[in-house]
Amino acid sequence: MVEIGFRTVERDSRAAGGVLGGGLAYRLFFWILALAVLSAGLLGFASAQDADVDRRARDLSMNAELARTIADAAGQAVNGRWWLVVTGIALVVWFAWSLLRALRLVQAAAWEVPPGRTFPHPVSLLGMLSVPLVLLGLSALTGLLRELFGPLSGIAAFVAGSAVLVLLLALAANHLPVPDGVGWTAHLPGAIAFVVALQGISLFGQLSLAGRLAEQEALYGALGLAATMLFALYLVSRGLVWAVMLNAVTWQVLRERRGPDPG
Repeated sequence: MVEIGFRTVERDSRAAGGVLGGGLAYRLFFWILALAVLSAGLLGFASAQDADVDRRARDLSMNAELARTIADAAGQAVNGRWWLVVTGIALVVWFAWSLLRALRLVQAAAWEVPPGRTFPHPVSLLGMLSVPLVLLGLSALTGLLRELFGPLSGIAAFVAGSAVLVLLLALAANHLPVPDGVGWTAHLPGAIAFVVALQGISLFGQLSLAGRLAEQEALYGALGLAATMLFALYLVSRGLVWAVMLNAVTWQVLRERRGPDPG
C-alpha cells in the first residue's frame, strides 16, 4: 500500500494531474450550464401546465430556497421554452462529447497508453448523456426508501446505491483506453476511492458549500457563485484523476508482484 501510494503520487506529478483535473472541471462546468439551460426550458413547459411548481418541488423533498429558485426559473422560461430546449439539447450533446474526449485523454495519460480514436463511440456518448439521469435516479430512490421505511432502510439504500455506482464506474472505465489484458475489476480500487470521496464532497456541499453559494451570490454576484462552483467541480475532477492513477498503479504493482506469466 505504501508503494502504491508513493507511485501514484509520482505518476500523478509526471502526468500533470492538477492540469488534467482543471481541464475536467472546466468541461464539467460548461456541461452543467448546458444541463441548466435544458432544464430551464423543460421547466417552462412544466410551468405552463402547472402553475404551482413551487409546491411540486417541495413535494420532492427539496428545501424551500431551492424550490423557490426552481419556481422562478420555470416562470421566467415560459416564453422562450422552445429555444431553451433546442439550444440546451445541442449544448448538452456537444459538451458531453468534449467531456468524454477529456476523460479518454486522462485515462490514457494515467495508464501511459495512446488515447486512440479522437471521436468517441456513439454508445459511449449515450452513456455519458445518461449520467445525470442515473445520478438523479439513485438519489430519488434513496430518498423514497428513506421516506417509506425510515432511516435504516435509507442507509441500506445509500450503501446499495454507492455499490451500484462503483460497479458502473468500473465498467465505464474499462471502455476507455487501457493496456491489453486489463479487465474491469482493475478499475475497482479507484472507483471505490472516488465514490467515497464523492460522498464526502457531497456531505461537505450540503453542510457548508450550499450556504457559501448563497452567500457568494449575495455578496459577489455571478462571479462569486461561479468561482465557488468551479472549486467544487475541481475537487470532484481532481478526485477522478487520482482514482484513475490509483487504478493504473495498483494494476502495475500487482502484476510486478505476481512476476512474469509462465508462457
